[in-house]
Amino acid sequence: MNLELGGKTPMIVFDDAMLASTLPLLTAGVTTFAGQNCMAGSRILVQRGIADQVRERLAERLTGVVVGSGEEENTQMGPLIDSAAVARVDRIVEDSASYAEVIVRGGPVKDGPLVSGAFYRPSLIEVEDLDAPIIQQEIFGPVATFEVFDDEKEAIHRANATEFGLASGVFTRDVDRARRVSRQINAGTVCTNTWFAMNAGFEEGGYKQSGIGRLRGARGLAEFQEIKTYVHLVPPVAE
Repeated sequence: MNLELGGKTPMIVFDDAMLASTLPLLTAGVTTFAGQNCMAGSRILVQRGIADQVRERLAERLTGVVVGSGEEENTQMGPLIDSAAVARVDRIVEDSASYAEVIVRGGPVKDGPLVSGAFYRPSLIEVEDLDAPIIQQEIFGPVATFEVFDDEKEAIHRANATEFGLASGVFTRDVDRARRVSRQINAGTVCTNTWFAMNAGFEEGGYKQSGIGRLRGARGLAEFQEIKTYVHLVPPVAE
């Protein structure tokens, strides 16, 4: 049996990360499918030395995301599934203002030709408290949290601080650090310097409350096999 459940993917950005390629991935991580993706990179963890720079540049990118119909060539993000989802996501963002700092408010599209659809502009919320609802609950919308950490130990602690463990991203030029951190992240898939790098040969599944079993790969195929056990008692040649 396999069962894939939700995720709260931490995207860990160390101070030696290649920001020219990392920032587009952080943006895509929370806007692809309008964040309606179990592996959405909804938690952005950034080392303090580059936190100000990443915060500013990421806010600019999310503010500039073109929301619209998939039939339009310049559209970068489509709608949520329905108006109920828009209202639910907006309540989460609105409530977060009582315990976190709203960097990019985003919100429902309230004018123009998109007003009748379920369109929602991306939001970015800075949070310190790991017990905050927006950290612990899957949003399933284009809302990212921004967390600052000081060192590798704190990054791992923060990344593992939820009940989810489906996926994670690690952004660094240090190969040894990438391997070291990846081993300590409690998630079924960990990507270094990329995101959502799925392949038919890669097993996919979660740790903790993110599911049981694995999809794809050799382990995924095993779910479709019937296993038979043979027990043979070979009698002696002579009694």
